Amino acid sequence: MSENDVKQIDFNEDTLNILYDTAVAIRKENHNNPDNKTIFSSLNKQKATIDAAMHIAYILTQLKDRVLVVNLDGQSVAYVEEYIHSKAKPNLFTTLKTSMFLSEAINPTECEKLDIIHVEDLPEEDLKKKFNEYNVLSKLSPLKNYYDHIFIIGPEVSNIDSYGTYLELADSAVTVISAINNNRKDLKHYLQKINLFNVKSFGILRKAD
Repeated sequence: MSENDVKQIDFNEDTLNILYDTAVAIRKENHNNPDNKTIFSSLNKQKATIDAAMHIAYILTQLKDRVLVVNLDGQSVAYVEEYIHSKAKPNLFTTLKTSMFLSEAINPTECEKLDIIHVEDLPEEDLKKKFNEYNVLSKLSPLKNYYDHIFIIGPEVSNIDSYGTYLELADSAVTVISAINNNRKDLKHYLQKINLFNVKSFGILRKAD
């Protein structure tokens, strides 16, 4: 991800400042903290969620932090790859099928200090079974010893019946919503679910439509 890529993100100047402030807050919280897994999610603004996650990840790498992005939205692989150009194939469960170590699924990117894992594009029920079968949380946790930050990109909340599958992997959360077209009831319900899973919220990022 180059500097030009960052400038092309469709956020206004105020939001870009908020993204920087969020990166600094995450850095302060995660440094020397074993609970360094942050989930980025949205009700229905998936591309904006990826923009935010990758922009913040880029800022952190410029501050010399190591970041692992675990993309758990199998439908967004191509969009994430527009940032990192790793040519990585979705291989999370393919790797765990033959290995005890999720580290073997890690791929380097063109951005120094930024690595990626993509999940395969599977139906929700199949994903839920595989998360339980392979105990992804236990496989993901050891990687925190090698990275300052682990960013989890979750699928759109509105597309998933049981989002606890993703929240149980996270220690903290950044939520992206539409500044105009937003269902307050659904947002409130999701924020309550974050609290239920004892996930610390770094706040809400509003993306203009």
